[in-house]
Amino acid sequence: MKLTTKVIQELYQDKSIEDLKDINVSKKEIDVVEDISACKELRKVNLANNELVDEKSIAGLKDLKQIVLLNLSGNHFKDFTGFQHFQSLNVLNVSHNDLVHMSPHITRLKQLKALILNHNNLLEIENIEPLLQLNTLVISHNKVDKAPRLSSLAQLTKLSAAHNQLTEVPDLSHNTLLKEIRLNDNKIAQIPETLRKCNAIEIMDFGNNNLSNWTDIAPFGSLTKLHNLNLKGNPLAKKKDYLEKILDLVPSLRILDGERFDPKFLDRKKKQRENVNIVEKKQRMKRMKVQKEKKEKKERGDIDGDGDTNMEEASATTSENKKRKVKGAEIAKIKSKRSIDTSGDEPALKKKKKAAASEEKDLFFLKPEDKPILKKKVKTVVSKETAPKKKSVAAAAGPVAPVAPVLSNVTAAAAATPALPQKPKSKAETGVVGVVDKTKKLLKAGKKTTDVVAALESESKKQEVNDSGTGLDVGGWD
Repeated sequence: MKLTTKVIQELYQDKSIEDLKDINVSKKEIDVVEDISACKELRKVNLANNELVDEKSIAGLKDLKQIVLLNLSGNHFKDFTGFQHFQSLNVLNVSHNDLVHMSPHITRLKQLKALILNHNNLLEIENIEPLLQLNTLVISHNKVDKAPRLSSLAQLTKLSAAHNQLTEVPDLSHNTLLKEIRLNDNKIAQIPETLRKCNAIEIMDFGNNNLSNWTDIAPFGSLTKLHNLNLKGNPLAKKKDYLEKILDLVPSLRILDGERFDPKFLDRKKKQRENVNIVEKKQRMKRMKVQKEKKEKKERGDIDGDGDTNMEEASATTSENKKRKVKGAEIAKIKSKRSIDTSGDEPALKKKKKAAASEEKDLFFLKPEDKPILKKKVKTVVSKETAPKKKSVAAAAGPVAPVAPVLSNVTAAAAATPALPQKPKSKAETGVVGVVDKTKKLLKAGKKTTDVVAALESESKKQEVNDSGTGLDVGGWD
C-alpha cells in the first residue's frame, strides 16, 4: 500500500490536510510513502509496523522539514540511509527493525534528543558522538559486546543497554546528569570507579550479570540519590548478609530487587489491608489492567513498544510473590531494628563502640587503590580501648611487674593515656566519602591502617560453603 495525501485525507476527513500536525498510519501495510508535502504543518508521524525497507520507501517525507517525531519501529530498515533529511527530529524510534550498522547519515540529526534502537542486530554503537543534545539512548536487545563511547553526550539522562553482551560498564564519568541506567542481562563483573561521578543516578538495573564480590559494587556507596536498585540474578544476591550489606552501602534505597520498603509505602499498604473495600477495588483495577494489556499486546502482534525492562512492573509467579513478601519483611525488620538502636540515650562507652564498629564497616567499601595503605587500624583501636581497662585492674590488685607492650606500633605513652569518648559520627563522616577523607588525614599524620576489605572478603569466602544453598532465587527481568 502507498501512503498518499488522498489516503491521509480519507483517514482524517474532519481535518484539513494543511493543518494536520500529527498522523498515525501504523499497521496499514504501507511499503512506500509518496510525496505528502501538502501536509506542511506535520510534526509527528507514526509509521510503525509497516513494510518500509530503505531510503526510497520514505522519500515522500524528505520535504517535511518540521517533523520532530518519527516512529519507524517494526519495519525492515538495515541502516540510516535517507535519515539525513530529517534534521529537525527530536525523537527517532527505529526499534524492532533489521539494523546491523549505524551509518554516518545519523550524524546530521543535530537536534536529536531521543534515539531508540532496541530489538535490532547491532554489533556496535557508533556515529553518535556528534548528537550533543541526546538525553535518551535505548540500545537494549541487540548484540553489542563493546561499550559505546558516550563522553560527548553530556546531556544524557537515560541509558538502556540491557540484554546485550557487554562485559564492562561504559565510561560515564562525563555523563554526570544520568538519572537512569539499565544494564541488566549482560556479562558485567565489576562496577567501575568512574560511576562514582554520576551522583544524580536514581534508578539502576544490573540484574542477571556476574557481580559476585562486595568490592565489585563499592562505587554504589557514592550514589546518594539512588533509590531503586536491582541486583537480582547476580552471585552477590545469594550471600547470607546480602540485604544488610546493601542497605549499609546505599541508605537512600527505597526499592531493592523490585521490592519496595520505604515507611510511607508500607504504612499505606497496611491501611489498605485493613480496609477491605480498598483491597477489592485494587484487585478489580489489576484485573482491568491485565485485560487491557492483553488486548494491546494482541493488537500489536506480541511486539513490545520499547523493549525496556521495568523493575516495578515486572510480573511474577505466585511462588515468587511469596518470596518477595518474605524478603520485604526481612528488609523492614532490618530497618526497624536500626531505628530502635539509634534512638534514645546511650552510655558514652556504648556510643564509642558503635562508632568504632561503624568505622570498620565503612572501611569495607573503600576504593581498591586505597587498600594498600590500610595496615593496622583495627589493632590500634583495640589497644586504645583495652588500655584503660588494664590500668584499672592494676590499680585494684596492687603493684605488679611491668608487662611488655603487645602491639609494636603503640607507644607506652599512648597505651597509658585513657581513651577519650568519641562523638557520634554523622552520616557524612561514616559514608564512603567520609572514610576516604579520613584515610587521607591518617596518611598525613603518618598513621597506618588495616586492610579490612581483605579480612571481610576472607570471612565471606569461608561462609560460602555453608551459604551455598541459601539466598535469593535468580530471576530474569524481561
